[in-house]
Amino acid sequence: MGLLLGIAGALRAQNAHAIRIIGVYDAQTGEPLPGVQVRDAFSGSSVVTSATGTARLDFITYRGIAAIVELRKIGYEAKQVVVSQDTASVTELLTRATQLAPVITTETYRLDRDPGLREGFDERCTAKLVTCYRDDDLAKHAIGNLADLLIHAYGIVLGSCGTGATISMGRGVTDRSRSTQCGKIAMRPLTIPPSFCSPTVFVDGHEWPAAGGPSIDLSPGKPSTAAFGPTAITKIEVYPPEKSRPLRFQGSDPTCGAVVIWTK
Repeated sequence: MGLLLGIAGALRAQNAHAIRIIGVYDAQTGEPLPGVQVRDAFSGSSVVTSATGTARLDFITYRGIAAIVELRKIGYEAKQVVVSQDTASVTELLTRATQLAPVITTETYRLDRDPGLREGFDERCTAKLVTCYRDDDLAKHAIGNLADLLIHAYGIVLGSCGTGATISMGRGVTDRSRSTQCGKIAMRPLTIPPSFCSPTVFVDGHEWPAAGGPSIDLSPGKPSTAAFGPTAITKIEVYPPEKSRPLRFQGSDPTCGAVVIWTK
């Protein structure tokens, strides 16, 4: 009996110093898997399998008579393998990770819920409810009147010069609403009268105060006199009254549209 125990001990000692190799293969096809991370769970050391799906295990450490090796590869389920000191080589199969069915959603982008920030410009412009102008568009009008560019935006019209209906303001004061928009870019409000209204202008997300004067040119075909010309602007958004727009761009007159300019 003592002789048999001695022989078994000698074999274990011989295997402990033998070169151990692990081979990792696809469980479905049987093909060798290169690039599999073979990690020693005790020490954290690791190697990757070669083009033949194999790697040497001479770096692993043992606790008692066994070591634990972790196998990881993107697209496959991770696996733990117990390697005995009596094992000369290891062959393992990795199973491909379960592919989840694509999630289909009917949720759409809501422009009216957009916070109206500068960094959201590109996303808002994909909603096709707004006319957008970028740097290259503005560069073509660098020395021109901004109204000459805006007149082409959807919802922008040229105000009529007819007097139209006269609205009583009380105490003998009347307002000939159409004449106030004569020759200027305007929009058709959601409520009539008046037939034309001046869109609310926002500069860098804030409504431009009336006391500050016109922020943009309103009369096409004339020299630029506004506070913000094309050279000072990097982006423009034009929202017609009947289309959705961020709550931030409703302005003091929600029945009319909005022109939002972002400065450089």
